[in-house]
Amino acid sequence: MLMPASAKSSIPTAGLIASLVTTTWLDTTPNGATLCCLLLVPQPPRSTYETTVVIEQRMRAVADALRLGPATAPPPDIGPRLRQITPTEVALRFDGTPYRKRIPSGRPWTLLLGQGTPVALVLGLDPLSRSATTAEIDAYLNRVTLRQRLLFGHTQSE
Repeated sequence: MLMPASAKSSIPTAGLIASLVTTTWLDTTPNGATLCCLLLVPQPPRSTYETTVVIEQRMRAVADALRLGPATAPPPDIGPRLRQITPTEVALRFDGTPYRKRIPSGRPWTLLLGQGTPVALVLGLDPLSRSATTAEIDAYLNRVTLRQRLLFGHTQSE
């Protein structure tokens, strides 16, 4: 269950974890290495309790449970957090809670993850629709990058 604004728990609830919007893609680092990318963002508000302030508080709790850092510093190594559970699905582990986020991903993504390819975990503080297109995700990333509304970390398979 998602909690109203007065709940300032630093541990993400099962409902919050389940509500996160995710997308994965493959990218290339400046030196030509392949990199798996994972984006976590909140959904748009679904009730009067879900103001932008509340959504940001929840996402900062998620960022804390993942030990993510700001875009103004090099991304921290947040340790192994991903476990492949099917050929096209992984689970993301958070600190302080037994709950994991199931993340659908393409088979090439999970194959590379299984081979030890590093993962850039990107968390957006602003909402994005679960049905966002690739173009909308690109526009979102451009917008929140300019506004410094992203948090980062590097992870890998457990």
